[in-house]
Amino acid sequence: MHSRRRKLSPHGLFFLAFCSLGAPALVVGSGCTNEARASKPAAPEDGADAELGAGLDYDPTLSLAPMLSKVKPAVVSIQAMSSGGRSFNPFGGGAPSGGIGSGFIVSADGHVVTNHHVVDGRDQLEVHLEDGRRFRGQLVGSDPQTDIAVIQLEGAKDLPYVRFGSSEELEVGDWVIAVGSPMGLRQTVTRGILSAKGRGSLGLYRDGYADFLQTDAAINPGNSGGPLFNLRGEVVGINTAVGGHDGLGFAVPVDQAKVVVPKLLRDGKVVRGWLGVTGIDAPPDYGEMPVLGAVVGEVRGDTPAAKAGIQAGDRVIAVDGRKVEDFDDLRGRIGDYGPGEQVEVELLRGREAKVVTVTLGERPGPDALARINGRGAPRMTPTPAPEGKGGSIDPKTPFVPPSGGGKDLYQGQPARLSVEVHADDEGLVVDDVVSGGLGERLGLRVGDRIVEINGERVRSVEGVLTALERDRGAVKVTARRGDGQFTAIISGG
Repeated sequence: MHSRRRKLSPHGLFFLAFCSLGAPALVVGSGCTNEARASKPAAPEDGADAELGAGLDYDPTLSLAPMLSKVKPAVVSIQAMSSGGRSFNPFGGGAPSGGIGSGFIVSADGHVVTNHHVVDGRDQLEVHLEDGRRFRGQLVGSDPQTDIAVIQLEGAKDLPYVRFGSSEELEVGDWVIAVGSPMGLRQTVTRGILSAKGRGSLGLYRDGYADFLQTDAAINPGNSGGPLFNLRGEVVGINTAVGGHDGLGFAVPVDQAKVVVPKLLRDGKVVRGWLGVTGIDAPPDYGEMPVLGAVVGEVRGDTPAAKAGIQAGDRVIAVDGRKVEDFDDLRGRIGDYGPGEQVEVELLRGREAKVVTVTLGERPGPDALARINGRGAPRMTPTPAPEGKGGSIDPKTPFVPPSGGGKDLYQGQPARLSVEVHADDEGLVVDDVVSGGLGERLGLRVGDRIVEINGERVRSVEGVLTALERDRGAVKVTARRGDGQFTAIISGG
């Protein structure tokens, strides 16, 4: 479910595919502003492979109509309104603010899956079926971090519904079909291929967990919450966002919905498990393959990870037997579990393989998590150095590590961290960090206590310089901050 993310810059590229109803009444159509043009996927070539229809009860090379006739009755249009807000009307008066999204029925008694952003802040939901019926909808629950919500249709029974497939089994190049209400045009069908998997959350959500699928099937405003089908008519994704260019559409993988939807039906919300670690980015040298696994950068005190004996510098390679590719992958896997659940974490500590059992805690909210991780923390006042114990590791000239090229991290210059320190009984306390220097790049702050460099315990400036010189191709620093400990690595490759 959580495959390797391809990092994309979200700025100016992506729009949530939700259609606002706030446009002037005289505009023909749905009254929406088309923020991104419709995609135009290429037509299939003549002489399509006969194997395409293997295992299906129809021939997809001729038409998708047999499959669509079975699934379209379960695809709905959602008119989401807010009675508290009023949209601008240039001709006077006002109308309830809202918009149009899509969704799909997943049970005969009327549970509908859609996007969180379709229903967020809306207190009036009207759901339209293909056969012309309409129902009032009540929000059961929603999860902003995956952009998934569930609605209950009032008085519904014996409704048509669709089934979940598997996004894990999808391969790039597989045909996919989007159904929804783009621009308010209900039951619109578009088709394309799966363009990529594991796109991450694209920066659309704070602390997001969505790990988007990418498709060139046309997804436009109003498609939000609608289903993305495979050729068997199984839901493999929830259409969510459209890129700022033709052929860029994104959907939440259905395997994430399989985890989230039952929790929303049971509790109305999703409470995620938490390890209590941060990760570090250790890119490979040029021409070298990346090493799979999530490198632990910091283990906060009194967290599930600390209690289980996980240490800074450990490389987590699997959770409950499911491999972990990077730190985002680890975060996603842990997020599939709830507080109090136990997981087996496989890790490498140096060359030693270990398996530890962790009882997960409850993941704090974004603000609390930021405070725990120390982001935006005020600069600490330096502790005065005891007489005769102060020292600097060449703080005058900041050393900026190279962005790549040579194996020598210091490019022939003397090794240095560009920090000022003083020694105490437990290590070297950082008194100052030179802006732009190697210490700053490693994440060191005033008040941190450096305890180990390149695997060696350090108690003096001379010890630091000796440890740095032992490996001029990389520097690995372990330091304590408050009641936690972290490890940071920079490579000169």
